[in-house]
Amino acid sequence: MRFNRKKEKEFKFSDYKGENKPGLQTSFDRLDYICVQTKEDEELFKICDTLLGGKPVIVNFDKLNGADCNYMLAFISGVVYALEGQAIRIGPKLFIFGSKKDYEDGSLLQYVEDNK
Repeated sequence: MRFNRKKEKEFKFSDYKGENKPGLQTSFDRLDYICVQTKEDEELFKICDTLLGGKPVIVNFDKLNGADCNYMLAFISGVVYALEGQAIRIGPKLFIFGSKKDYEDGSLLQYVEDNK
């Protein structure tokens, strides 16, 4: 005797790459931390490439003097502005940068609130 069974649904994750998929990871989970050592353009572009790649970044400027820190902040803030994002100061020389999309789930803002 044979029982009729319904065919089971198959779930595929063919497009899943672990990034920029709503509901799969929070922005806090994708957060990168960068400690800037020098005012080299290479470090500046590394931060900007990370932001443009869809990841939020916490940047520590403790090793830089005030003028170099301001130079890098101005450049990175321009990239954040182009992404319609925000730059939030969470320490004397510690900032969190993210695009508009990164702040939508609320996990980054919750991190900022928890660290005040």
